[in-house]
Amino acid sequence: MKKITTLSLMLLLTSIFINAQTTITVDNSTGADADHGDLQSAINSAANGDILYVHASENTYGDIIIDKPLTIVGFSHSDADKETMIDEVNLLDNASNVKLTGIHFTNDIDINNDSTMITDLIIENNFFDNGSEIYFGGDALVSNMIIRGNVLDQIGTNSASWTKYTNAIISQNIIKDDINVFYHDFVTIENNIFLNGAFVTNVDDDTGDLEVEDSIFFTSSNSIFNPNRDGVVFQNCLSYNDLNGVIDLSGTNNINDTNPLFVSADDDEFDALEDDYNLQAGSPALGTGVAGDDIGIYSTNSAFVFNNFGFTAGIPTVTITAITSQVAPGGNVEVTIQSNSN
Repeated sequence: MKKITTLSLMLLLTSIFINAQTTITVDNSTGADADHGDLQSAINSAANGDILYVHASENTYGDIIIDKPLTIVGFSHSDADKETMIDEVNLLDNASNVKLTGIHFTNDIDINNDSTMITDLIIENNFFDNGSEIYFGGDALVSNMIIRGNVLDQIGTNSASWTKYTNAIISQNIIKDDINVFYHDFVTIENNIFLNGAFVTNVDDDTGDLEVEDSIFFTSSNSIFNPNRDGVVFQNCLSYNDLNGVIDLSGTNNINDTNPLFVSADDDEFDALEDDYNLQAGSPALGTGVAGDDIGIYSTNSAFVFNNFGFTAGIPTVTITAITSQVAPGGNVEVTIQSNSN
């Protein structure tokens, strides 16, 4: 059964960014004509609620610290030619109402709020390099949080000291390692794809079960895969090991060791250019989730749509699809441009 926190949290977070004061552009490319060339300088000078558009670049924007409400929008996390790369992010006290989207993170997001609770945090449409994680290390909690549409390794750790978040929705992500939850009664995990033996840990399993819904566990392992952990139950999930078997998922209405029939996914490693995790006609995951939802990241019960490249909804992208190969002196270059509204 869906948790009632899902609807209330979504309604809250759809309205938190409507009062932004200023749009600021950031580009660290040589000769760029942007408001700022350095992202940390742009953050320092920004007012509460400002939106920072961070252009794609061959160079990373380095480590940043955020201690105020801001929206930071990158161009893409996996476009073949244009990525916005940031190394480590530190969220400190007063970093409520922060949104991070369209970014390739080469290192962790560390949340170190020691004095005040951080609320209304959205981490969406991002890619995390292998070994890069989301940590919650501050003494204060994080509450009212959405993590969705990301390709990431790990959320929290198997320790209450680094997993201090509650009232959260973790949905429509590709998980490459594990999700760790302490406040299991107040965290919704649904419509994710877990690759390469990824799993979910209930850090406080002595106090009750953590429920995982409408998710796919897909691995290519020569060993029998066991996604079960103490205090974790699965509802309307699907598991598959294309090289060996899978231990049945504990819980109800699960589909065990059955090919989900993705449109295209040859193995359990994410490839933005090659993989398509939409479901083919005849997939056992179509319409067999909770309340008739599809199982996996393309939920029919959500308006959010997963994007392989991390393009943020509402931000147009422009692609040159054709260009004149040879031009005589004084001649004209003909260029065909395609624009997508995302």
